[in-house]
Amino acid sequence: MSVRISSNQMLDAGIQSMDNSLADAMNWQSKITSGNQFGKVSENAYAVSRGVRLEFDEARLAMFKTNQKFVESSHANAQSQLDSIINEMNMLKQTFVQSQNGSLNTTNYSALKIQASQIRDAIAAQMTAQDATGTAIFQDKVNQVQIEPNLMVASGVTFSDAFGSGSAYSAPTESGLYQSMDDFVTYLGEKAAGSTSFTNDPTAVSAGLDTAFDQLTQAQQRSGGISVQVDSAKSAISSIGTEVAATSSALLDTDMAAATAAYTRSQTILNAAQAMFARLQQSNLFSKL
Repeated sequence: MSVRISSNQMLDAGIQSMDNSLADAMNWQSKITSGNQFGKVSENAYAVSRGVRLEFDEARLAMFKTNQKFVESSHANAQSQLDSIINEMNMLKQTFVQSQNGSLNTTNYSALKIQASQIRDAIAAQMTAQDATGTAIFQDKVNQVQIEPNLMVASGVTFSDAFGSGSAYSAPTESGLYQSMDDFVTYLGEKAAGSTSFTNDPTAVSAGLDTAFDQLTQAQQRSGGISVQVDSAKSAISSIGTEVAATSSALLDTDMAAATAAYTRSQTILNAAQAMFARLQQSNLFSKL
């Protein structure tokens, strides 16, 4: 049984072969040029939609990193300020111990009062300190910030957490910390005046200073704990980021070695098809059409 193939069929087959090879070559060339495995959803709906999801994940990771830097900076400023205030509070407590020396006279108490007043005023200034951007280090309210999936932390240390409940940035002299220091200064002033009765007795003054000191150290410890969480979150986000980048690359990025080989193969087939078509055109069969 013989099969007859018309000249038109051969011509159409040759043209179709060249078109297919040309399209294939252009497709691989586009992938090599762009570096993208898929250019539109119709090529692979799952891969492209998954790639969009991965890009969203990458954006979220960038947000987490930004939040981490912000929280880290905010708490570093707060801890530095708290450390300075705690050191000055230690000096104030040492001054209180000195004030309980029964051999001191009114002149000595006057000198201690001046020293305590200077420490009180220095701490009061630090309570309302601002960072390099002009933002208060201890604000009345702070936000909860997400530093990794399912983990929210305070963006800073509130004024009341550091200096006593009910206190506010706008009225630092009404805070528990300031009141305890001021009570001590008042006590020293009364001792310097030779008074034997006091607005606040030594026991109450000491208790107030201890309470304020404990409040400061607790605030510093909580802030330090958040800093540790930020460090852990950095490691976690770094690992997640590596996984997301690897998944995205494997799914959407062109394998240059494979693409180059495929492009070369398609180009070779195209050249062969063009050469064969040229011979067909020159044959007597086609010249007689």
